[in-house]
Parts: sequence; structure tokens; C-alpha cells
Amino acid sequence: MRLTPSRLLFATVVASSLIFFFLVSHLFFKERGYDILPDRPAAPAARPSPPQVSFGETCSPFLSGAMDDVTIIIKLGAPEVAYKLPAYLKRLTPCKPNLLLFSDRKDSIGDLEIVDALANLRPEYKHNNPDFDIYEEIQRSNETPEKGIEGWRLDKYKFLPMMELTANQTPDAAWFVFIELDTYVNWDNLYRFLSRFDSRKAHYFGSPVWPKKKKQPAYAHGGSGFVLSHGALRKMVARGRMFAENHISPGTHLFGKDVSKECCGDEVLARVLKECGVKLRGYSPMFNEERPPLIAFGHDHWCEAILGLHHMDEHDFEALHHWETTRPNPKKPLTYEDLFAYMEISMSDQKEDWTNLSEDIVFKRSDAASASFDACFKACLKDSRCVQCEHFENTCRHSHVIRLGHRQLRDGNKRWISGWVMDRVQSWKASQPPCQGAHIVHPIP
Repeated sequence: MRLTPSRLLFATVVASSLIFFFLVSHLFFKERGYDILPDRPAAPAARPSPPQVSFGETCSPFLSGAMDDVTIIIKLGAPEVAYKLPAYLKRLTPCKPNLLLFSDRKDSIGDLEIVDALANLRPEYKHNNPDFDIYEEIQRSNETPEKGIEGWRLDKYKFLPMMELTANQTPDAAWFVFIELDTYVNWDNLYRFLSRFDSRKAHYFGSPVWPKKKKQPAYAHGGSGFVLSHGALRKMVARGRMFAENHISPGTHLFGKDVSKECCGDEVLARVLKECGVKLRGYSPMFNEERPPLIAFGHDHWCEAILGLHHMDEHDFEALHHWETTRPNPKKPLTYEDLFAYMEISMSDQKEDWTNLSEDIVFKRSDAASASFDACFKACLKDSRCVQCEHFENTCRHSHVIRLGHRQLRDGNKRWISGWVMDRVQSWKASQPPCQGAHIVHPIP
């Protein structure tokens, strides 16, 4: 057959398409790589001999001295000092961590000072800025206003000044862990994880969020907890000197950013870090934006080590801590496989006044499955992929993934009933590959 120019062009297009398809498939559908989180880490690069940590015991990384070079930074709002901070500190202060507290009003609790992260901002940031109306009210009042949306309008302004203030107060720390009062951290795993890295280099770790604007960098979700190394914070503070008129008082500027037009402080922080040459290394689901009952378990939520969880309430903290310390082998790194065992205890064929957040298939009034919970459950049994369902009013929902969900009280005549097909739950659990150690996923982006 004669190879004419048109046939040659066609063959080239076909070959190029196949190569492109292969590359895209490899990029988006390949299994995510991982390393194994060691039960007992080797000596960090900056520390010649690691202390002996009694893993699985409360506060062990702190009390052994393994976290002496780590500073924990808690960001909160003024109303939380009274109603939320005491319980969080009750769990954390026995560990005797290096702790900094930042709010939108100067305060104290016990022997701890609460720094106003916004106090040193230049007047032009507050002038004619409606976001700061509540700030002036907070400063004038001896009693903090009730927590509300208005107070959270100040939250995005705290991130950048907080970085300078942190670097000024603890300049020699190796790692800086930023959390909120609904952030759970597994300190054993975090110590194991950070021991793999050299804090003198620039590192920025967290759960990645991709902004709507494509050209903006991914940023670490603040509530899930994020980490900056000494090297990263040093780079950022050095860049900050370009904008600071007052080099003596840190926290005086916003790094040239008009934060009033921005959504979120953690997003702006990522942009400043990128300008400093520091990009996020995303370690989800190790840092997770959900609380345990809302997590959808699957192949990517099984062997992975747990570092941080978000949206935890007081019951969540107490129940998880009790279970974690009494599990069969608390010295081993905590994984999602372990967390599933904790969730599984509360699953049953039928659970009243409960939503298990089923959402994959929805049956409305006209479908027979929506007539009652029993009809909904029978329809679930007919679908081999269905592992759980819920019924409320004239709606039936099926799910192909496993979640625990949460209590949902009646709303008039509207009542929620949920159920799990327990033999399928057990079969799914048995089908998961055995975890030969806790996984550290390779970061994205």
C-alpha cells in the first residue's frame, strides 16, 4: 500500500491520540503511590539521637521530649475562649506543648496569653472596612459577643499576621502545627510523619483544596490542620520585610494582599507561600476535612495513616480518645482501617432517628421503594452494590459507600431511619487488602 501524505497524516494523528490517551489514563487512573509509616521512626535529620517515645500513651511524644522542637498554634475567635477553649486545653496542656494562642482580642486563660493577631495591623486595613465593625465591638465589650457569621468575617485576616507573630515568639522551632478548636491531631502519627523530613528545608503540608480560579495554587485547608517547617516560615517572614514599615512590631501588614476581597485566609496564605517558592504538598486523606462519622470509607481510606480530622465536637474528642487508647494495639500507627472498626460498632440493620448520609440513588414518592423503610431496605437488597440506605418522609436513598452518619431527630412527622446490609459490610471489609503497615500517600499536588 502506498503511503500517501494524507494517510501519513492520519496515522500520525491516530498514534498521537493513542499516546495522549495512555498518558492521561496513567496520570488520572493509576494507583496512588505510598510509603510505609514506621512504627518507630529513625532519627530526624536535625536531631542525632531520637528520644524513646512510649507510643500509644497519652502525651507520649511531648513528655518524652520528641516534640520539644514543635510549636502548636491554635487560631480561635474571641467567643470561643469561654465556651470551647477550656475543654480543648484540658486535653492538651497536660502534654506541656509549646503552645501559642491567637484570637481577635487580647485575653488570657490560666497562665496562657491569648494574642490578638489583628492588634498590630496598620489602620488603613481597618478603615472603611465593614469586616472590622465586629472587631471594634469585641474590643469594647468585656463579654464576648455570641459566636456568629459576623465574627468569622475576621478569621481570614488572622493568617498572615499570625505567621510573623509566630516566627517572632518561637524563632527556633523546627515545626509549626496550625490547628483550630475542632481539629483532632494524632500526635503519635504526626511525630512519626515529621521525623521523615528535614525542617531546615521549606515544607508546607496539609489537606489540599483547589480554588475556583485555575491559576491560583492549591492551599491547605485550615481546619484540618496544616504544618510549616522552620525553613518555610523563615522564607515567608523574609519576604514580609518587603512590605513592613515597622520591623520591630510583627503582624503589621498583610503581605501586599487585599484580604477584604478574598474568601479565605488559608487560600491567601498559600499564595504568599508560593511567591516565596514554597508550594503545598497535599497529604489527604491523612489530613482530613471531615469528622469520623462523615467519612466515606473505601480503598483510599483504609491503610492510610491518620494525622488530622476536622469538625470534631466534644463528644467526638472524648469517644475517639477512649477508643483509641483501648484498641487492641494502641502503639501501632492509627489508620482508617482502625477507624472503621470504631465506626462499625454503631452500624445495624435498622437505626431510628438517624441519617447515614446515603446519596448515590434517590427514590421519590412515585417509586415503590419510597413507601417505607422496609421497602427501601428490600430495594437495597436487590441492588448488589447497595451497602446502606435511609428513609425519611417519602424518600428512599441508597449508597454504594459506607458511612456511619449522625443522629437526626424528628421534624414534625418527618422521621429518619437508616440501615446497613451488615453481611455486605462484612464482605466489603474482608475484601480490603491487608495493611502491611500504615501508608503515607505520595503528596498531591
